[in-house]
Amino acid sequence: MTTPLCMFATVATRDDMTTVACVNCGRRVTIPVVNARKIIAACRGAEETRWSRESLPSPCWAGSELKRLLAGWPLYITVTADCPCTARASEMDVRGCEWVEENLDTVVGWLREQAEARGLPFLDAAGRMLVRRAIRNARRAAAN
Repeated sequence: MTTPLCMFATVATRDDMTTVACVNCGRRVTIPVVNARKIIAACRGAEETRWSRESLPSPCWAGSELKRLLAGWPLYITVTADCPCTARASEMDVRGCEWVEENLDTVVGWLREQAEARGLPFLDAAGRMLVRRAIRNARRAAAN
């Protein structure tokens, strides 16, 4: 029998420390930023929502890739102190590319929400294209 694992998403980052929380059981852990991708803990959530090592998706950092695309030319859109961008990107990274594909409308909605909050124009078609590009780039990076 395998031990179910927490599925962590970043909640907050301050200076050189980051706080992560399991999306299933709510366990919060504060660790140095350099160790943020290395944390593993046994999940205390409901059995049907917990993950095991065998059920973890292959590493596919679609959220990190989406942040990189948004921050690069020609968009130059970066994370602000009051946006949930880092937490959502971490959730996308944890859940994997398959989840992002299955929940494309949710992710595009997150982008639309932040565009409206920043007073930027937004087209759903462009948002879908950007998310699909992030997935493709993340899968290529994972394959190498």
